[in-house]
Amino acid sequence: MTLTQLSAELQPKKEVFWATIFKRFAWMYAITAVLLALIIGYAYQQYTQNLEDKMLSQEQAFVSSTTQALQQEMQTQLKILQMVTRSKALSSFMESGDPTSRQGLEKLFINLAITFHRYDQIRLIDMQGNEAIRMNYHTDGVHIVAAKNLQNKHDSKYFQEGIKLSRGQVYVSPMELNVEYGEIEIPYKPVVRFVTPIINDKGEKLGLMVMNYLSTELLQNFRDQMELRINGQGMLIDPNGYWMSNHDRSNEWGGSLEDIDQKFENLYPSAWPIIDSKEEGILKSNKGIFRYVSIKPFSLNSIGKYVAEQDINLSVTQQSIANNDWKLVIFLPNVTIHEQSFFFTTFGQFTVIFIFLGSAAILFLILLSSEQKRRQQRQDLLIKNELSDLYENSPCGYHSLDKHGIVLKINQTELNWLGYSRQEVIGKHFSDFLTAKSTGVFDAFLEQLQHDKSVEGVVLEIQCKNAHTFFVSTSATSILEKGHFAIARTSTFDITDRIKLEERLAYIANTDVLTGISNRRHFFIQANDRLKQETDISVLMLDADHFKRVNDVYGHDIGDDVLKMISSTLRSVLPKEVILARLGGEEFVILASGLSAEKALKLSQKICIVMENTPIPVNNKADINITLSIGTAQRIAYDEEIDEILKRADIALYQAKTTGRNKAIQSS
Repeated sequence: MTLTQLSAELQPKKEVFWATIFKRFAWMYAITAVLLALIIGYAYQQYTQNLEDKMLSQEQAFVSSTTQALQQEMQTQLKILQMVTRSKALSSFMESGDPTSRQGLEKLFINLAITFHRYDQIRLIDMQGNEAIRMNYHTDGVHIVAAKNLQNKHDSKYFQEGIKLSRGQVYVSPMELNVEYGEIEIPYKPVVRFVTPIINDKGEKLGLMVMNYLSTELLQNFRDQMELRINGQGMLIDPNGYWMSNHDRSNEWGGSLEDIDQKFENLYPSAWPIIDSKEEGILKSNKGIFRYVSIKPFSLNSIGKYVAEQDINLSVTQQSIANNDWKLVIFLPNVTIHEQSFFFTTFGQFTVIFIFLGSAAILFLILLSSEQKRRQQRQDLLIKNELSDLYENSPCGYHSLDKHGIVLKINQTELNWLGYSRQEVIGKHFSDFLTAKSTGVFDAFLEQLQHDKSVEGVVLEIQCKNAHTFFVSTSATSILEKGHFAIARTSTFDITDRIKLEERLAYIANTDVLTGISNRRHFFIQANDRLKQETDISVLMLDADHFKRVNDVYGHDIGDDVLKMISSTLRSVLPKEVILARLGGEEFVILASGLSAEKALKLSQKICIVMENTPIPVNNKADINITLSIGTAQRIAYDEEIDEILKRADIALYQAKTTGRNKAIQSS
């Protein structure tokens, strides 16, 4: 074979060799490039996540401290209001108009304004809405408003709400700009009004105490702190979505100013429904990250924990809590995150490009493509197994339902709870595993999924195979097929302990610890409900005669036993449908419906007889007999409130006490 022939034979083989090399190169480089993209993408996600977590953690201390500061400030105002309302001069002045009392109160209001620099106005308002005393605080000093300049506030929202309050209740207005003579005061004065009734020793409501808390410094402190943050975009939002504080001051007070209608949801329409519906959390959007938390400035329970404060039993109304359910929102825009990210620097971008070019340059040295493929397959299988194990053995239950509520899939955790095998559950309607009272809740839950993409926090009672029941909190996400609801992916968490705790707390809140009957708070709740449902209402006020003598002679432990025996005796005499409660000390109250005045009096007389003839053992050698004085009153008008009926029953009780005791007297 000549050299020319050999050269001609080798030429095709050389071309095939290079073609094979280039083919393998292209294939391996494609795989390598994809792998590099995944790795860099993963690294970018992890790095960005860590960066975001770091930035959010820097904001967490501010969120906690700001929340605590706002709550403590509101708590302080409640304590100051509590302190002021203890003054006997308030009721004395409102009853008699005594000039000395007026001077003392004016001095007290001036001292409060000068000391705390927090009160724009302090008012005393009578039952007709007329200002009796008013203090105004301005930068040029503190002034007591002359009598001729006092106003009538009968039509104001805070007067209308305050006049409904009982002893110890406080109405707190939303934070809003102050209005004087129908106009927004300039410069703007954001205020929160604290209103509580003035009640004398007889339980008579004489008027209202109103303190305007000036929020300017509170909000300015918040803004000053926000300017120290990474981007300064911190916001305080009222329950209606308006800004009380914003880095763009022109957006503030849309709830008070007619020419500003800007709300949080106008700028961030997709973020607001989530932030508004949840207490706190972190929300990522295409514009950036929101860190949000509900402030709830009156959620603290420390008011009244000391003996001196318990005498007032100050409580903020539920409407007031709703008025001031503020949201603290910190926004980290994407541009701020990118400024801190390595991947958005020139060096970082150059590094990514270098990695891809470098991988192409060394691709000819990579000979382990099959091993890479095998490892990739093994990794995929491992991930699949891990996901399967995570699903089956998760600490919470998972199941999938079709649109009719039939179980399509369920994990092992939930099967363990139910006590059934998988074959016994798959294909069954999920309501088959619920108690009767939960089936309706489940039907509503399934119906809601027809319209909403997700439903959260639905409480259901599960019926196990062994008849044991427990409570779960259920959340579901719907999967659509051609735009219609097809499958619900559902998670469940066992909340039995939480339900039991809530029931226990409800019992503690509504029950007199000593006697086991309803306490004062629960009585008023039940009484107001009964007044809405029934027309014929009788109220019996009962007081143990000479009870102080029992404590003095036998001691307070025996006195407690006597109170328990009185409660037990009353429950044995009374019909089950009546409301029996201990108002405090040795004083009890009974509310019965459907009794005429004559029958109510006869029931009272029967109680007196039974109690008088029921000996109470105090030790191994002696028994004592306790008698009761009772005052009864009938509901006169349909709109008559429980306080008014109680007042007349209390007057009748006083007559029974002063005319010999151990008797029942009907209110005239």
